[in-house]
Amino acid sequence: MMRILNNIIIFAISIILAGCVVGPDYKDASTELSISDITEEHFYRDENLWKDATPSDKLPKGNWWEVFNDEVLEDLLKLCKDNSPTLASAFYKIEKAREAVRIDAADLYPHANGNASYSKAERSHNLKSSSTYEKWLLGMGFTWDLDFFGRVQRIVEADIADAEAQLYAYNNLMLSLQSQVAVEYFTIRQYIAEVDLLLRTIDVRKKQTELVRRRVKLDFANELDLQRALQQEYEAVAQLSTLERQIAISKNRMAILIGLSPSSLILNDQPLTEKLPKLPEAVPSQLLERRPDVAEAERKVCAANARIGAAQAAFFPTVSISANTDLTANKIEKLVNSSSFAWGVSPQIYIPIFQAGRIIAQKRVALAAHKEALEDYKATVLSAIGQVENSLSEINYLKREYEKRRDVTIASLKVQELTQKQYDQGYVDYFSVSDAQRLALENERLQIRLRGDQFRACVALISSLGGGWTLPKEEDKETEKTFVPRALELYK
Repeated sequence: MMRILNNIIIFAISIILAGCVVGPDYKDASTELSISDITEEHFYRDENLWKDATPSDKLPKGNWWEVFNDEVLEDLLKLCKDNSPTLASAFYKIEKAREAVRIDAADLYPHANGNASYSKAERSHNLKSSSTYEKWLLGMGFTWDLDFFGRVQRIVEADIADAEAQLYAYNNLMLSLQSQVAVEYFTIRQYIAEVDLLLRTIDVRKKQTELVRRRVKLDFANELDLQRALQQEYEAVAQLSTLERQIAISKNRMAILIGLSPSSLILNDQPLTEKLPKLPEAVPSQLLERRPDVAEAERKVCAANARIGAAQAAFFPTVSISANTDLTANKIEKLVNSSSFAWGVSPQIYIPIFQAGRIIAQKRVALAAHKEALEDYKATVLSAIGQVENSLSEINYLKREYEKRRDVTIASLKVQELTQKQYDQGYVDYFSVSDAQRLALENERLQIRLRGDQFRACVALISSLGGGWTLPKEEDKETEKTFVPRALELYK
């Protein structure tokens, strides 16, 4: 009984000592940076909307593409999520990281193994005594590395943080791929709108060429006017061919992004509409926290911090206990017998005395890696702030530019109309007509491209925020004046 009690006491002491973990406890990197790096001054359009930043990538983002109210886009993005091999590959990286946690966590527990063997040997006949003997063995062994100073615990902590970082990297990749699909989708629709414009233009150019040809026959125009009319017609046809090539390339890129062969992707050719999604005019830090790359960088800081503890534990002794029991006999019928029983216990302690600076260097490497990860986190946060600011600026100034370009287009179409009337009345030559037509077509195409830029800027803003947002309900409009963040709450 006393022997059993002593074993229990030793086991309890081992458990208590195993709870001793060396190394620094992790302090959330975002807490350190919330005041110095994620502050109001970094978003000059935002006023009184700020709070301490905590990475919130786990918060549900919802289907951010619903703000575009486009069923085709919705189907493409869901297909990208379900069918992309690039995304599937990233998922299996998460699986590998998760299993790596289990591999290292197994070192926290005793390991048991069983063994069985049989051998038969005969001594040399040249010896005075020669005989044949057999040996039967059946046994079990136990090994336990006691994690007195938390080395394994810190390694597991780092593995868990790495696995979480892989999860956030997966979410970041998915957001990136879906954003690229959305950009290609709106680019294709922009090209299609330009194609529609050019088809109408070519039809008009052909009619004008025939008109000029008849005027030449009646001596109301000369050969130069006819060649200029043909030049305008052929130029529009050439531009149409360029657009068709660009559409084909964009469709191929989109097919690859969603994991399809280019020939299997079929899209309905729909031009861009004038209706843009409703976007927030100010962005609080709560939305920025949802970026998966920010959360990934923060988890890497946590992993690097845990590895400091693992490196520091290398300075302390390592204790392990091995035990084995077995049954040994020279005949199998005697194997299961009390006289065949044998056991052994072998505690071991490893004390690092002289390592020629290796352990010190390992800790310094861990400290440097932690500082590196922390600076990478700061850089990621600043980059995120810059991307949001760029997207807001892009949307703001594109709106102004589009309105001015629309005025220019209206004016150029009016110039084209008046110039055509002057030509019909014989006041100007066809050069003035062709130049007015060229400028009108160029301005109309620029206006369509700006509309495409506006849609792509909306996608860029959503991507920079890490997802979508919800807009205020009708009954919340009065509340919005006093509690603005309510108008920008996350998708639920």
